[in-house]
Amino acid sequence: MLETKLISSLEKCFIDQTPDDFAPLSSLRMFKNERASVQFAAYDSEESDDCCHLYHVVVRGDMAKYVSLHTVESIPNYAPAFGTSKVIKDADPTFLRTTPGLYPDVLAAPMRGNCMPVVNQQLHTAFLDFEGDDLTPGTYPTTVALEDDNGNELAAQTFTLTVLDAVLPPQETHVTHWFYTDCLANYYNVEPWSDRHFEICGNFIKRAVENGTNMILMPVFTVALDTNIGGERTTTQLTRVTKNGDKYSFDFSLCDRWIDLCLSCGVQYFEISHLFTQWGAKHAPKVMATVDGAYKRIFGWDTDANGDEYVTFLHAFLTAFTAYMEARGLKDRTYFHISDEPGGAHKEQYKKNRETVDTCIAGWKILDALSDVDFYKEGLCPIPVPSSGEIEAFMKEDIAERWVYYCCGPWVGASNRFVAMHAASTRSLGMQMYKYGIEGFLNWGFNFYNNCGSYDAVNPFLSPCAGYWGVTGDAHLVYPGQDGMPVDSLRIRAFKQGMDDIRTMKLAETKVGKEAVVAAVEKITGPIDFMHCVNDAVQMQAVRDAVIDLIVS
Repeated sequence: MLETKLISSLEKCFIDQTPDDFAPLSSLRMFKNERASVQFAAYDSEESDDCCHLYHVVVRGDMAKYVSLHTVESIPNYAPAFGTSKVIKDADPTFLRTTPGLYPDVLAAPMRGNCMPVVNQQLHTAFLDFEGDDLTPGTYPTTVALEDDNGNELAAQTFTLTVLDAVLPPQETHVTHWFYTDCLANYYNVEPWSDRHFEICGNFIKRAVENGTNMILMPVFTVALDTNIGGERTTTQLTRVTKNGDKYSFDFSLCDRWIDLCLSCGVQYFEISHLFTQWGAKHAPKVMATVDGAYKRIFGWDTDANGDEYVTFLHAFLTAFTAYMEARGLKDRTYFHISDEPGGAHKEQYKKNRETVDTCIAGWKILDALSDVDFYKEGLCPIPVPSSGEIEAFMKEDIAERWVYYCCGPWVGASNRFVAMHAASTRSLGMQMYKYGIEGFLNWGFNFYNNCGSYDAVNPFLSPCAGYWGVTGDAHLVYPGQDGMPVDSLRIRAFKQGMDDIRTMKLAETKVGKEAVVAAVEKITGPIDFMHCVNDAVQMQAVRDAVIDLIVS
């Protein structure tokens, strides 16, 4: 017997489940300038020698011309969570499962144009997106059906999609998921900064922007992130450096091409790759230069961060680079990094590094991911980006531009983007940031396709936990698809919905005030903080509907 159901886009459907495990979706409201998504679940309970079929997904109604289709595919998840599975599941209901297995995550192109698989006694879903530039307000009955190759209807479900006569305000929240140009060069086997490499980068940048990213990491030098001590990542340095004697000169033509590409894709802000290494800030990033006609590495793990030679180089580079960025009119949209995630033991070293660059980047924005509030209190980092698990200490300070991040943690009860977590937990970040007045979000992995320390590249479809390094879902939000095109995950869609929730709440705020918006949400969720999430699709939709009601009432 063929069973079908329309369900929330936030549901993660495992192949050993049935449609009965999920609440039906009967209606959905959307703004004229957003994307609305639903899932169409199909399950054949019969046993048959002919175990698998490809059926056509057909959408009927006035909204049919605005739909795009993907199928939800599963990945092998070797590392669903940290620690002992039972302990985690008992402690944190945001985790759907904690045992290894196949987990839904990939939004793949449908086979044969519009087909989804229907496999005996397996649950599969099609993911449908509705969006367009010319949507007309109204309520539209919309039917999703399965047909065989002869056009015979096998099953159908109908819901109402309402297009509101309103638009969401532009996204003001700064969002960066660190973008790794070297991982794209490695995976697609292309020469860094070749025409093809730029084309692939453009495909991925555009997809990032479509899903809420508006700031991109700019590798003026090969990024000094997640590189084993003494090792090197594939060179992807935008700045061409020439050394003649003790003098340095700089060619920013590749930077021009990078900036032009990013701007054409909708990027608004640029963060400059870190000027010092991770894990202590004691060394220089990998820097390549042409010296006496030979192209070679001149700085790296063997370079003292505060040695005279690197300090001289940094002063020359930063003087030239800041003049270049200012000439391009980007000073107010540029952020510098010193070093990633310094701790209390690294404070003195970080302070030395700040002193090294202060004369060159005074008046420019500096931000770093760190969770020791003393870095801010002592004036070392004017825009600290604390972990969401440590943010309460930072909320007590008068910080002009508030940011937050998460990576491998926090996880118990907190919003994060692990594949094993409920998508509503990932989306919960939006309401949390709104209530706390957070202006920016940072994450380390948009497309990290290496293992720990970047010793080797990995295939993220086969090793989505970054070569058995961390929890699956931590290292990347998109997969590298065919022809240099990115493939979305369920998680990036949930994240984007969270950012759109902020826009919705800000629109409601213009009508009723922030206090009333937060009160309406907390009436459904209870008190909002960074260590508690919604982990139910129906409840999350109730939150969205409550905020919409404030706008349209």
